[in-house]
Amino acid sequence: MKTRVTWMSGGIYLMLLVILGRLFYVSLVMGPELRTESQNRVIERKIIDAKRGDIYSADGKTLATTKPVYKIHFDAVTVPQNIFLAEIAGLGQKLATLNPKYTASGWTQYLREERAKKHRYVPLAAKLNFSEMQRIKQYPILNRGAYKGGLIIEEDHQRVQMATNIKMRTIGYDLEGASAGLEGYYSEYLKGKPGSRLKQKIAGNDWKPLEDSESIEPMDGFDLHTTIDTRIQDVAQQSLLRQLKKYKADHGCAVVMEVATGKLVAMANLGRNEDSTYTELRNYAVWEATEPGSTMKLISTMALLETGVADTGTIVDTENGVYTIKGESVRDSRKGGYGKINLRRAFEVSSNTGIVKLVYENFKDKPEEYVDFLYRRGIHEKTGVSIKGETTPNIPKPSDNNWSGLTLPWMAYGYSLSMTPLQLLTIYNAVANGGKMVQPQVVSRIMDHGRVVEQFETKVLNQAICSQATIAKLQTLLKGVVTRGTATNLLDDNLQLAGKTGTCQMNYWTGKTTDYQSSFAGYFPADKPAYSCIVVINKPDHHIGYYGNIVAGPVFKAIADEVYSQMPQDALTLNTRQLATAETGGFNLSTYDKALQGNYLPNLAGLDAREALRVLASAGLSAEIQGIGNVTRQQPAIGTPLNQCQEIKLYLR
Repeated sequence: MKTRVTWMSGGIYLMLLVILGRLFYVSLVMGPELRTESQNRVIERKIIDAKRGDIYSADGKTLATTKPVYKIHFDAVTVPQNIFLAEIAGLGQKLATLNPKYTASGWTQYLREERAKKHRYVPLAAKLNFSEMQRIKQYPILNRGAYKGGLIIEEDHQRVQMATNIKMRTIGYDLEGASAGLEGYYSEYLKGKPGSRLKQKIAGNDWKPLEDSESIEPMDGFDLHTTIDTRIQDVAQQSLLRQLKKYKADHGCAVVMEVATGKLVAMANLGRNEDSTYTELRNYAVWEATEPGSTMKLISTMALLETGVADTGTIVDTENGVYTIKGESVRDSRKGGYGKINLRRAFEVSSNTGIVKLVYENFKDKPEEYVDFLYRRGIHEKTGVSIKGETTPNIPKPSDNNWSGLTLPWMAYGYSLSMTPLQLLTIYNAVANGGKMVQPQVVSRIMDHGRVVEQFETKVLNQAICSQATIAKLQTLLKGVVTRGTATNLLDDNLQLAGKTGTCQMNYWTGKTTDYQSSFAGYFPADKPAYSCIVVINKPDHHIGYYGNIVAGPVFKAIADEVYSQMPQDALTLNTRQLATAETGGFNLSTYDKALQGNYLPNLAGLDAREALRVLASAGLSAEIQGIGNVTRQQPAIGTPLNQCQEIKLYLR
């Protein structure tokens, strides 16, 4: 009996040792392998990103879109042995033409090795377009699909900006932790709603999609329709670029706004790269707040007129071109000054001493009245334009710690305060708009597959920034700048401009060589304002030129000329007698007189749109314009009798 018990006990102990040994083997020897297999069998519901909405221009061009891109993987295990052996060489040949990572034999050997390792998620190609993805589905083995062919297709999305000249900062981006422009501001509309589907963890951090009856399809994002007109944008871009290169400037911007609505039809921003090329490095129009210089004189003059302390006929002594306040001097660009002149003339010639003297002597004992005037017009606030990154203006107040006896006179002519080009343009636009200040608008509507989600109407920021009497005087002053002031180089009998030049010293406090900011802000046509525009060019080479009229002004005029030529014919107030004698930039209408007098259509090749329209208008004709630039082709043909020219088309490039 004792022996039996002993044998039974020994057997139990032996079994326990076997079990413990097995547990030890499974835990320590097979453990890592089992853990890996367990991890590889993890199935989770994964998020599928939605297709981001598109962004369009006002004239129907795509500015930004999302394109599907595809990744292809291969389940090397699921393919039957006979199919794999028979077709693997053919698959290798095809893959070598698609992805030169390996040769045909290299691909064949690689896939054989992956099958031997029992890998089920072998990368074949990435970032394929739709046609490339469709083509790979026809490759040997893969043409049998997911189960017999081991084909794994994953769709991803790639954001593509179509417009090269309005890109990184205006259209912008929306990345994790960083965003800018329209993409950033309207992200909630654009990004859509994500979906989900089951995926199995295969190896590492790779996941294989599974058939899933409960998968949720993502919902596409909404589309943005902007107010940007690509034709005007191109003109602004090229005109700005030309002047930046000519004056070797650091950067600049040009913005064009529809007066009545506030719609931004163009916004060009260019900065110089290390290789001296220019690209959109920042949205200077929205982001860069600087001292505006003499363009501020419009607001100072508005304050003088509206508060009644001065009128356009008020006489001011410009001294000898130097006005000293508390030991610091304000100087006119003209040595010796302008003598005793009225406010109108001081504004036209941009007399620093004249404007500063009138503001300082009328408000030095009550500077808060001048500053309050600015604040009541909302000049201290952002415009609220729907582009991410707008900077807040800096308009000092007498209660500020850094306010001094020089702050008021410095503010009068555009120093000791800062604002962005777009904020300043909003004020000029209000003057053009009869005193009504409207918010700059860059998006007209949000759409969902043809359905209007949201329509944006004109938003009025200030119904009347000043009285109609003051507006009328300011409009006269702005026209006078071009007809007999600092911007007479922009004078054109066929298109009257209104605006103000600005030449602002930069970095003057450093004691080093002074840089300049050149600007021109205004609107056109002067009598019936349709568009306002501001051009700001920073740090031109002062050895070449730096005054606002010669650096920034020509960009303004080039934009105005092109835009005006595209306006409806009933808006073109062309005088035939003026046309017959006018000469601009080497263009002379009399050159075409012979053909016109013979009642034949002349050769218009090489003319810009405005010049071509002038020729046709003198014969009582009009034309449909397509493109931007100079005429390269015309219909009907040269020499066609004018009485047969019912529909004339001009093609520009």
